Amino acid sequence: MRLVAINARGVKPIERFEVSNLSDVVVLAGPNGVGKSRLVTHLLQHFQGAGGPGVSVGIEATDEGEEKIWGKKSLDTSVPADRTLLQRSLQRNRLRRNFQSSVIYFESDRSIQNIANYAFTWDVTDPWLETVVWNSTIGGLRNRFQDTLHSIFRKVKSLEGDIARRARDLKKAGSETMPLDFEDPLNPFREVFFQLLAPKTLVDADARLQKLTYSFEGQTFGIESLSSGEREVLNITFDFLLRSPSDCIVFFDEPELHLHPELSYRLLNTLRSIGSRNQFLLCTHSPDIISATLDQSVVFIAPKKADDVDINQAIVVTEDDDTNQALRLLGHSIGIVALGKRIVLIEGTQASLDKQLYGALLKSKYPSLVLVPSGGKQSIISFQSVVENVLQRTIWGVEFFMLCDQDSAPWGSPMGDVEEQSKGRLRCLSKYHIENYFLDEETLAKVFDPLEPKDSWLRSPVAIREELRKIGKSLISYAVALRVSREFRLSAGNVDLMPKGCHGKSEAEIVAMLSESSKAEGKRIVASLDEAQIAAGAEKYFRELNELLDADNPKWKDVIPGKQLLARFASKSRIDLPRLKSSYMHSAEAMGSKPFAEVDSIFQQFSKI
Repeated sequence: MRLVAINARGVKPIERFEVSNLSDVVVLAGPNGVGKSRLVTHLLQHFQGAGGPGVSVGIEATDEGEEKIWGKKSLDTSVPADRTLLQRSLQRNRLRRNFQSSVIYFESDRSIQNIANYAFTWDVTDPWLETVVWNSTIGGLRNRFQDTLHSIFRKVKSLEGDIARRARDLKKAGSETMPLDFEDPLNPFREVFFQLLAPKTLVDADARLQKLTYSFEGQTFGIESLSSGEREVLNITFDFLLRSPSDCIVFFDEPELHLHPELSYRLLNTLRSIGSRNQFLLCTHSPDIISATLDQSVVFIAPKKADDVDINQAIVVTEDDDTNQALRLLGHSIGIVALGKRIVLIEGTQASLDKQLYGALLKSKYPSLVLVPSGGKQSIISFQSVVENVLQRTIWGVEFFMLCDQDSAPWGSPMGDVEEQSKGRLRCLSKYHIENYFLDEETLAKVFDPLEPKDSWLRSPVAIREELRKIGKSLISYAVALRVSREFRLSAGNVDLMPKGCHGKSEAEIVAMLSESSKAEGKRIVASLDEAQIAAGAEKYFRELNELLDADNPKWKDVIPGKQLLARFASKSRIDLPRLKSSYMHSAEAMGSKPFAEVDSIFQQFSKI
């Protein structure tokens, strides 16, 4: 059986959720607090017959046995008779190894508890011939893992008993040999273990010691030595494999939790390879999982707004969705909307120092804001496109903001117009780089107070400022080259050969139209890269920077590239750059100085818009 439709009303905080035509993989996405987990809880209660009147589902048969029990191909549980039929087909005990036409739930708590040893009896039956209660797969996974391991050990012990009995019977019959064609019960578990954790391999299940072991680089270890994420995926897949489910609806809450993206991807692929005709409903915040599933059913749960009147909060997302295309301007897919209700786009990567720095400044002051790196500034085609297609829009209740360095715009060009057009959602720092906020000599001297002797120049604000100015002068030519090359690159812009009115043209006509577009673009680019203008710009910027540094005008700290300046200062001071940044922030906080006041005010504005 599979879910084809879900209808929920009054499942707080969800007011109305209606979706149909669901595929074999369904992703429920959305930021924290929109009600994803609560919706899943109500669906599980509905299947158990304990849910309230606010939930109904459409179910389609995927097996002849289901049709035989129902007497038809599909059910609509908003109809009482159909709901009774569903309960009748679900509430039947099943064979442990053939869990068919049921519901399985993997909740977010998938930790492994200490396993108590199983007390074997003389007569050890094959656990896969046992029957289990129909809703045993809806309870906590933590408790199920102990039962899973015990079942594996009992399977091994049962096989040992079968072999001994067969050997005894053959001996009595006068045979001196015995065929060894019995199947190792551990083989399926070995296969999924290798799929998930290769090159590690599962070695043995010692029923006497009740211990699973694996081999890695020629050594043998117990599974307790695996990482927490590795143990978690074993907990899930071994539980799933033991039941070999078919025609089941599998609910999975946050499959990415605690897992590296690659491991979560392997986990989902492994689960889909076990059993047959199973449907997976994933409740996730992972942009990677959402993006990889756009060819299936991705349903975004939009946050409820006070002025919404009976609005369906279920939004089906597709690969060619306009919003998805807009976010690609920033190097992201629609999965980004699952991260929070207020997303602040910044330069850098997840592991970049900019992300760590902004995160340290943000701390817990503005919990509504989620920082999302968007790569380098080269990933942004133009501020105009970003403002129009992303920042000016509220995408399904999720609001976007952008904070960028001054070097993202041509030097000397006002950002005020673009910022005004974005209605405060795009803000550009007044300094060249975020590192320019780390050039306060008083704070830097405080950093080196406990690290250097009293006579060290690093404890003197005057000496530090002079050294910074000296480094700044050495960077003038580099700064001029950066600014001029960026200004004229943006002036030339991207090449656009797309002609207008090109539908229904012949080969010769379209070639001629593209040729004309090429000539026009060539003329525009040549005009943009005028040598005299480039020379004039370079001379102007060189003169201005020299004047600022010669006069020790405080503005030079704003316009010299701070990233390179601070890195050279750190090298001169013989201190690791990340450590310098961290110590600088601690010193600023201890002194009560506020070198990052502008950044803080921008975050404050974003949190209130």
